[in-house]
Amino acid sequence: MKDRRILVVRTFLVSGIALLFGYLFLIGTGKKRAEAQYNVRIFIPSPKDTFRLKKSDLKITKRNGGKYIDASVTANQLSELKKEGFEVAEISGPHKNSSVPVAYRPIEVIETELHQFKRMFPKIVFLEQIGETTELGLPIWAVKISDNAFKKEDEPRILFTGVHHAREPIGASICLNLIKTLCENYGHNAQFTHWVESLEIWFVPVVNPDGYNYIIENGLRFPWWRKNLRDNDRDGVFDPLFDGVDLNRNYDYNWNEGGDGKPRSWFYRGKSPFSEKETQAIRDFAIRENFVIGISYHSYGESILFPWGNFKRPPDLELIVDIASEMASRIKRQSGRGQYAILPLNGRVGQSSIWMYGKLRIFEYIVEVGTEYFPPEENMSFILRENNKGAFYLFDRILETGIRGHVYDAITMMPLLAEVEIKEFATDYVKCRTTEPVFGRFYRIINPGYYNIEIRSEGYYPKFIKNARVQKGKYSDLEIGLYRKEDKPANGRN
Repeated sequence: MKDRRILVVRTFLVSGIALLFGYLFLIGTGKKRAEAQYNVRIFIPSPKDTFRLKKSDLKITKRNGGKYIDASVTANQLSELKKEGFEVAEISGPHKNSSVPVAYRPIEVIETELHQFKRMFPKIVFLEQIGETTELGLPIWAVKISDNAFKKEDEPRILFTGVHHAREPIGASICLNLIKTLCENYGHNAQFTHWVESLEIWFVPVVNPDGYNYIIENGLRFPWWRKNLRDNDRDGVFDPLFDGVDLNRNYDYNWNEGGDGKPRSWFYRGKSPFSEKETQAIRDFAIRENFVIGISYHSYGESILFPWGNFKRPPDLELIVDIASEMASRIKRQSGRGQYAILPLNGRVGQSSIWMYGKLRIFEYIVEVGTEYFPPEENMSFILRENNKGAFYLFDRILETGIRGHVYDAITMMPLLAEVEIKEFATDYVKCRTTEPVFGRFYRIINPGYYNIEIRSEGYYPKFIKNARVQKGKYSDLEIGLYRKEDKPANGRN
């Protein structure tokens, strides 16, 4: 009996030890799997970044004169480098599929879809070429969704753009999905119908067709292309290690302080502000349409970036952050845990959102979508659905609270191009809102309160309005007639 007990105990111990070693083996195997190596290129824009990299225990395989290093890193190291803000390009990785997921359509397919929307929904879809690309001369398309789309109406305008950066194609997918959702629900859903009938909603799904076309054709092999295709050295041969301009560093607000002046850099800002036809097209389009608010879609980071952080304080900061917070609270993260974050943009960089706010007082937000440059197809539906919610919030917000009205010649009643300055938010580094010249209409999103307003137009006496009241959930309507300086009003006043 005693021998039998000893045998049972021995068997139990042997089995336990076997299980323990098996468990340790599985852990070790899993650890090896988790520590699979990725070959990456890490760009070093400044000596400060070189010092930061020395703190990381990286297996460096190549150095290039302080411009970049190639290294072999684990998945955890790769994630940490990206979190710390380093620009990292994957050269190769374990079982890496170098093809672009089919969910990201070629540029010709996107153009075909836009023309199909126009044919299927002719009353509410207007399609316009607003420019062409710098190198290949590809068309840059803009789509307007509005009732009576072929007419310019006296309505507030909102802008959505995608693919400033070639390797961030999810922006085009979001724009196309929003267009589809608005078209299919118009006339069937009261809320969608209200938005389409009250707004002019504009989309530029692909700002950078040249770059987008390049990455779709060349796949996800190094380099994951970011810039346009400008031939910087004009040798007629495209060199991915020298050519191209970062379009989102090419806008004319603090242009010379941000990006990089060297063509080899992935952040090359171009030889001058608005040197690229792509950014010229967006500039002229934004000035023409006098947008009130907008979103520029990028990837990745699951965050909403607002103008701006490290520069002079934005006079509308409280309102800008409030809108960003409300929008972010409606967009769930891919993990399902929590919502998008909000972060300030670098105000010393020539980005679209910085220029839109600084020069035109348009509240444009950058929405960094997903957790990687090319979100996988299985996550697309979730990402599109969640980002629709952020756009829908802006549709409501643009119609909710603020000041709006017309400025016109008091004698002829003709609309005027005029500046509308709210004194409480006046600065010399952020331009005031202006009217658009067709209707003399202006819109200004603003929080409830009392405001002093000055309206100015060249050749006219300015007009002052004291303590204009703005109530929550309402627009205060102002009809402003200005007198020419050579015309004396009957009452002797302006």
